[in-house]
Amino acid sequence: MTNKQPTVRAHTVIDPRTMGRPVHLLGGFANQLRDDVADFLRSRINRRYKANFQIDAISFVAAPADSQRWLSYSANDGRIHFSIERPLLLCLLRYRYGSVMPESSAPVESSAPPPTPLTDEPETATEERLGTMLGQQLSELAVRRIESVQREPVETPAAVTFTEAALQGASDGEWLMTLTLSETRWNVSGHILLKISAVWMNRLLQALAPSRDRRKERTATKPFPARLQLTLRARMLEKEVSLGTLLDLRLGDVLPISVGDADVLIGDSRLFTASVAEHHGKLCLTSLADVD
Repeated sequence: MTNKQPTVRAHTVIDPRTMGRPVHLLGGFANQLRDDVADFLRSRINRRYKANFQIDAISFVAAPADSQRWLSYSANDGRIHFSIERPLLLCLLRYRYGSVMPESSAPVESSAPPPTPLTDEPETATEERLGTMLGQQLSELAVRRIESVQREPVETPAAVTFTEAALQGASDGEWLMTLTLSETRWNVSGHILLKISAVWMNRLLQALAPSRDRRKERTATKPFPARLQLTLRARMLEKEVSLGTLLDLRLGDVLPISVGDADVLIGDSRLFTASVAEHHGKLCLTSLADVD
């Protein structure tokens, strides 16, 4: 006799930051920003230094907590945080200057290809300045792409400025874009990270949200009794006549009647009684009373 192990089902954990928001449209935004970065690499780095940096993968998710070092950039009242893995930065540095330079050395142009970066080399001010400049350029790309999504044209683009050299952790509402890059000539690969603050993510999600018909919104906000449509039918009178009298009626004959209270019905249900009055040539119902 064998004991069957209980089946364990995996459950999807719902992130409350994503509920009711058009996060399913963020993939299109991420692809547009990836194209912006790819164009930047192609025109500003590969073509100028005869390098071969390319984007291999991209992800865009709600930012997890972390304790790594970030470069931070202010843009209006929000921030973009940037990080690049050192092998990529050193490879770019050597393409730019020919080799990793001491702080006191002047740039030296070299046609020789850069050696494979060594991450155990001490960090220099030149490397730090290059990382700061690259972070500002890519942060500006992210801000411009978000501004391009907004329905109303941006008259004054946000100015992106470097603010601090380190940031710890992650705040609620931040999202993390991870770009996996490789430089195929020298077999260097790594990640570039852009962490977008809640302020800029709120602007992006509001811009991505589909526009709603305001008339429908107004209708939906009315109380239920105001939205429920019913047809009232008034029965003015009833008169009983015999079959013989009905058969004896001829053109011009008159049936004597008197108009009293009318019955007010919805469908076949008699709900009210009402008096019949005349107003500007029209018959109106007044003095409605509930039927016991």
